[in-house]
Amino acid sequence: MFSGDFIKNVRHFFRGIIIGIKRMSKAKKRFFIIVSLFIVVNISIICIMFAVRNRSRVLLECYGSAETSHLFALDAPARKGFLKAGDYADFKFTSEQKALFSQIYSEYDTVALTVRLSFEDSELQHNNSTDSDFYFGFLTAEDFSDKGKIKQNIYYDGRRILVQGKRLADADKIDLSFAIQKNENIEKVIPEGFFISTASKCSIVAACVVPAVLGFDLSGEVPFFGFSCTGGVVRPEMRTFDFSGGSMIFPVSNTVKSTMPELVVKLSGNPEYKASKERAVRGEINLGGEKLFVNNVSVADEVHLPGGALKTPFSRLDVVSNAECISAVLMRSTYLASPQVLLPVKTDPGLIIKYKSSAWRTLDYEIFEWDRFSKILFFDTRNYAVQDRFFRRMAYFVEKQGYKGRLLTNEELEGKHGYNAHDYSADSMAKFFNKASDMGLQLNYEEELLKMILLRNGLFEEDGEHVKSLGGGIVSISQESAEWLRTTLLAHEGWHTIFFRDEEFRNFVSAVYYTMDPDSLQFLIDYFKSQPSLGYDVNDEYLMHNEFMAYIMQQRLSDVGNYFVHLAERGSVMRATPVLSAYIRETKGRGFEDAAAAMNDYVYDIYGIVCGNIALVSR
Repeated sequence: MFSGDFIKNVRHFFRGIIIGIKRMSKAKKRFFIIVSLFIVVNISIICIMFAVRNRSRVLLECYGSAETSHLFALDAPARKGFLKAGDYADFKFTSEQKALFSQIYSEYDTVALTVRLSFEDSELQHNNSTDSDFYFGFLTAEDFSDKGKIKQNIYYDGRRILVQGKRLADADKIDLSFAIQKNENIEKVIPEGFFISTASKCSIVAACVVPAVLGFDLSGEVPFFGFSCTGGVVRPEMRTFDFSGGSMIFPVSNTVKSTMPELVVKLSGNPEYKASKERAVRGEINLGGEKLFVNNVSVADEVHLPGGALKTPFSRLDVVSNAECISAVLMRSTYLASPQVLLPVKTDPGLIIKYKSSAWRTLDYEIFEWDRFSKILFFDTRNYAVQDRFFRRMAYFVEKQGYKGRLLTNEELEGKHGYNAHDYSADSMAKFFNKASDMGLQLNYEEELLKMILLRNGLFEEDGEHVKSLGGGIVSISQESAEWLRTTLLAHEGWHTIFFRDEEFRNFVSAVYYTMDPDSLQFLIDYFKSQPSLGYDVNDEYLMHNEFMAYIMQQRLSDVGNYFVHLAERGSVMRATPVLSAYIRETKGRGFEDAAAAMNDYVYDIYGIVCGNIALVSR
């Protein structure tokens, strides 16, 4: 507290100043005011400069937010966001900025810092030098003195993990992403800041806190390179990437609480590297010793490889051949964890057959979504019994002759088998669930679960007590089928989903159906009638067109004729339609071959896939 004498003296001082000002002439008063304002302005400028002396021009952004904040600069290059050759720019995060890392990690289970660098030299300076053109590293508490000053000579002590590399000849900008190791207490591993150094003039355009993505992407205007907490090296020709550090960033197994990451392979859009009917173009990838082949067709942009489908996803990846086909390989989270498995694993169908059941998120089933077509779901079930609990009642309601439109009770279903594989459109499934609702029929657990899955994935929307179809369809196969049969069934049922979703394809199939060799067509109809296990309603035109197409296109074009000759040699078929069976054998199934050739050309032009194979990825 101030004493009374001190306050009295202050009052006398200011009273004296006021009296002095009053006695001044107008000219002196004007001069005094100008000088006072000058002093105030200068003091204000000094205060402002002092307050912003550490504010960088570089903004820190946050994924999913429009808000930005200035980074805290520890030196002049960091303040300017500009480096000359050999400079270092050191940045420190504020407590609010460090909280952004925690926020992203809590939402996405991964977090990384991405910076964009812009090189201002018109030509590369390094020539054949082995030195890197840039370095990007994190700063920790150990890099600062007790007074908060950054220590000297900390950058290359042999222990520091860095992202470094060479500039790309055809790009003056580059995005570098550096992930932070996963940790239940993420606050413990969030860095204090980061530094950038370069061998040439460089601007730091911006920095952003993001979910972690590993790999390289050369498809955009600004090349992207993302690394795990183990760092890495950018090379001008990026055809190799080490994903082993991904195990320190992403989950390493699939459960209801966590899901493994996926690899997204982007395909080159350059027509020179695209496949055609006359020329197949396949990029070959070696991932930890496992070979994968990707068809680069003109109508596809990318394929998805789920971690659970791969033998060793956290391994070194090499693009072995036709590297020009592949413009990006990115490892990223799938965010599928939930108490119930409702969301599908996005994948190319070529990876479903050998997808390890040990990597399923449940014991009884796994759900996949065709990576090229939304709302096309594939179910793989542990055995026929599980599959029947999901789809047997629906099979009789939708397709079985003599039962169509009827909902069988559990007692009526006893001892009956649906199919070894299933396919249903969203429209037919909506009719099934709406009729069950109208009748008050209590469905079993798996059927109610199926309804939840269809709602969650946008095939249905709720409409009062009913559901409304929004398009799409499902396929189901079972682990109980032999692998060769699973492959055929997956193709067969997959073609059905194309039929569900594409009206133009349905019209084309209809045209082929009515113009093909009539004796061959009648043989197929007789076959459907003769096999009790099928039970198709042959009076359902939509169903007949759909099954006609799928039976022809489920095998390779070269095998179509032989397949139908084989059917014509079955005893049950020969007894049911002896004359037409003989005709198919005599003609070697030529009528079906002609129909297959027409449909094969159509689907290749539209979808880049062919008879017997709906996949773009093979092992």
